[in-house]
Amino acid sequence: MALQVTCVTTDSGSDYDDCRCIETIGYEVLGSTTQKTPAEIHDKINSGTEFYVKENGSKTYLEAAERNGTKYVRTEANDTSRDNLLQQPSC
Repeated sequence: MALQVTCVTTDSGSDYDDCRCIETIGYEVLGSTTQKTPAEIHDKINSGTEFYVKENGSKTYLEAAERNGTKYVRTEANDTSRDNLLQQPSC
């Protein structure tokens, strides 16, 4: 079962302007929004749970990533240069 990301919270003071500035990721479970950190979503993806975002009618899945020991998530490569995860509304 794939879970749809419905919102994100970003750190406006972050050194990054990409998906690494995300503090929480919200997704719907049984009609209510649950929020987890990117590291928690990273671990869920590695355990087999799928997450995706919908942007302009297209579904793009999230993938686990790690840089310099920091776990985060990003969307898989697709045909847009915009970051679909960062295009989600604020939680």
